[in-house]
Amino acid sequence: MRRFFLLVVACSAVTCSGTDADRVYSDKISEKAEKTAATFRKSIEAEIKTLKKHDWAGQYYEGDGLGVNVSLGLAPKSGFLFEWHGCMGLYDRNYGAVSFDKGKIHLSCTLPNKRKGFQGIAEEFTPIAWGERKYLVPSDDIVGFCNDVNDGSEPRKGMHGSYLLRDGDEKKEAKGVPTVPAEFRPYLLSHPVEAEIVVVGNATTRPSVCEWKFKDTPVVLNRGKKQGLLKGMKLHVTKPNNVVESVEITKAEDERCEAVMTQVGEKEAGPQVGWKLSTRCRWNP
Repeated sequence: MRRFFLLVVACSAVTCSGTDADRVYSDKISEKAEKTAATFRKSIEAEIKTLKKHDWAGQYYEGDGLGVNVSLGLAPKSGFLFEWHGCMGLYDRNYGAVSFDKGKIHLSCTLPNKRKGFQGIAEEFTPIAWGERKYLVPSDDIVGFCNDVNDGSEPRKGMHGSYLLRDGDEKKEAKGVPTVPAEFRPYLLSHPVEAEIVVVGNATTRPSVCEWKFKDTPVVLNRGKKQGLLKGMKLHVTKPNNVVESVEITKAEDERCEAVMTQVGEKEAGPQVGWKLSTRCRWNP
């Protein structure tokens, strides 16, 4: 659902957002920006070749191969180059210096950078090793990465995924568990947690960048902290098996959780009491 949503929205972003021709976007795709990006790319690639088993330098990718393709190349001295390509071409670009401090990578963007809609990049990343693999995860989204591990999306078998993975690492073995910071280790489950919707609240809607709206429906689950569930975790509908939806926990108590199901389109049929959920996607056995 997440990758499908990104693809649909990204492909419609240009026509819905109306920001294509603004000055900032024009600057990012200008001839000057193209030349500067080429210079950064050449310098970064050359420096990477001189480094051996560096903790974080490299070329990274995340996306679905269609509407969402995010690349990030970075090296200690040469800086970084970020580009986001989609089905309508180049969506965003930035470049600048890189610094590393207290286990965090910091990007100093030369051009305006806003993580809104279909543009922007995190300016702070946490490098996460998983066996021989290296991921770069936005420091404010480590829970999201843990959700992908729990649901089976990671470790991915191909290049496509929702978090930056160093090029070629999809072919490497992911032994043990990811080295997330200590405070996030409880978010990595040793086994899937199953739950059931026992209460469905009243849905509300909110606008999107396009004509359709988001539909948010509060629910209560019959599992909680004692079963390993925490605020921010996601569970996916397993029954009925023709529903591709998920819920995100907003409040966790010992034996119950409050969560929200967010759907694209206010006319979508909402969740029902009795639906079964799991932290593991049914299509990721």
